[in-house]
Amino acid sequence: MTALVHEFRRPGGSVLEFGTHVTLMDRAGAGPHAVELLERFEDRETSEEGLLASVRAAARVEAHAAWLKARYAAKLASSARLAYPDYIGVINVAAEEISVGLRVSTHLAERYVKVGGAITGALCATGDALEVGVISFEHAWVITDCLSGVDLTVAIPVEELALERAVERTPAELRRDIARLLIEFDPETADDRARVAAGKRRVGRPRPAADGMARMSLFLPAPDAVTLDSALDAAATAARGAGDCRTTDQLRADTMTGWAKTALTSGTEVTLSDGSTVTSAPAKIAVTIPLEVMMRAIPGFTPPPSVADVFRADLAGTDNPDTATDSCEAVVFGPVDGHRTEAAWLEGYGPISPAVALLLAAGGTWQRIVTDPLTGLPLDIGRARYAPPSHIRTATRLRDHTCVRPGCSIPSHRCDGDHVHEWAQGGVTSLVNHAPECPRHHRIKTAGAANVGHLQADGTRTWTSALGKKYRRLPERPLRQRGGAPPDDPPGESPPDAFEGPPPF
Repeated sequence: MTALVHEFRRPGGSVLEFGTHVTLMDRAGAGPHAVELLERFEDRETSEEGLLASVRAAARVEAHAAWLKARYAAKLASSARLAYPDYIGVINVAAEEISVGLRVSTHLAERYVKVGGAITGALCATGDALEVGVISFEHAWVITDCLSGVDLTVAIPVEELALERAVERTPAELRRDIARLLIEFDPETADDRARVAAGKRRVGRPRPAADGMARMSLFLPAPDAVTLDSALDAAATAARGAGDCRTTDQLRADTMTGWAKTALTSGTEVTLSDGSTVTSAPAKIAVTIPLEVMMRAIPGFTPPPSVADVFRADLAGTDNPDTATDSCEAVVFGPVDGHRTEAAWLEGYGPISPAVALLLAAGGTWQRIVTDPLTGLPLDIGRARYAPPSHIRTATRLRDHTCVRPGCSIPSHRCDGDHVHEWAQGGVTSLVNHAPECPRHHRIKTAGAANVGHLQADGTRTWTSALGKKYRRLPERPLRQRGGAPPDDPPGESPPDAFEGPPPF
């Protein structure tokens, strides 16, 4: 092991040192030649120590690449070509160009822009550390985020002290270090910063996870977060003490969900800023269920073989999908003529399994929307009115599910309805000419920084960015390209009779 010391000099002459122990692989640094060296040693490196050193060296290369991305992003954001004035002020669309170009979230693209602006400015020591891979991009973002808006007479010494320990700290630990240092260096303005931060409190929207699960985040003042945490712990402890077999984590989750369900079905009392209260009305959540999914609940109904069933039957060498097993000796490629069942759709989340959809449809809280039957309502009213009627808004929401900008996951029910061919330029009010756009992307389109293309026959749509780049927006569910005939009616029953009676029909 060889001890190396990296020195980063500020314009004023002060020196910031990072001490670390590195192996031969680490000496490759973070430049372009490091990738070649890592690839050359991949097949020859067998010891656990050497493999760990290779992982560390690859992380340094990754950090160097992030340093480059951040600098390029900041330079792109400084271009006057990407600054568009509108009725609010000026909107910079550099993060949008990066987001759609790299197929990453706008949130991550904005981080590249902000970090790049910081490390090419006052927080240059953070940039130096990121360049050589002493810290990761996540560390650099924590420093940028925590010191944004802080007076430089405080930010610079806090940055120096934080970087001295950053090489041995996780991003979460580094964030706590900076929070402590800011209070110690500038206790007079700590309360002011806390008040400003409290104004940004929020509860995140559901983010889809695997197997029908979702994640939500909370950003709360520390006392409020501790209050919620303690209340959930108390509820879980009481249930466990009463003999409940669920885990503490499950009880905490179920308790919070129970609070929300009560508020959803019965309304909830909200205290206004003036001390008065208002009670919300009971609400419904839409779950879109294809007709074929609902038919699964009909007694005696057997759904046709799915694509997976037919594929397994092919692999097993049998004509009967019901007797197919997962074992096979050969892999068969090519189209499979199985029946593709459409996934049900939970508004604000995304695709859900048939069983979950049927359970939700049976409950009184959920609004059922069956998509197959024709309503007979007109979906094109020409130029009779600018604002689309409710049935066109609903049809648009169910068709697109999210904002039409590629990569944007804002649910369509939280988007603005927009005319693709502008009303002022002769556009009509119709389903075909209507598209959901989140407030930010609606603003960008209105400012002339982007253009939305018309819906194509295959369900795709083109988004043209400020730089003239064209990106395809794929539909949430592809149009049926293959599939068997529609499922047969259950014996002795016809579709109209099958949907009479209590929920889910």
